[in-house]
Amino acid sequence: MSFDLGVFYTEKPHSDEEATMRFVAYCEEENLTAFIEPSEKVASFLQELTTQYPQIDDWPEEDISNCPWSIAFDVSAGHVLMPMVFSKAEEMYSVIAALAEKHGLVCVDPQFSCIVTTPPGLWKSERPWWQLW
Repeated sequence: MSFDLGVFYTEKPHSDEEATMRFVAYCEEENLTAFIEPSEKVASFLQELTTQYPQIDDWPEEDISNCPWSIAFDVSAGHVLMPMVFSKAEEMYSVIAALAEKHGLVCVDPQFSCIVTTPPGLWKSERPWWQLW
């Protein structure tokens, strides 16, 4: 069992529910062409992340117990799914969410908190602004 985070690029405003639906589509590999928006931002995010935390297949064998990843990432030109071990989930969530924000990507945590971190201007509310309180 692993703790999974997803990061993706989009130009379209979306709700937390829509972002979570995209995450599920990436996981189930359903209708991906409707959800993948290619961007160099994803490659830049992945490069920066794996420079500090190499993927499991690139992690030094003698230090594998410190690897945060449980299996290799699922990657496209528009998204990255990162399965990690539970013991590293809190630490890696902070790292991944900060990198996603830095690169202008949406970060989805569908497990415990259903947190969606969205770049400014891309989040849309399900309710009119005057009903947010």
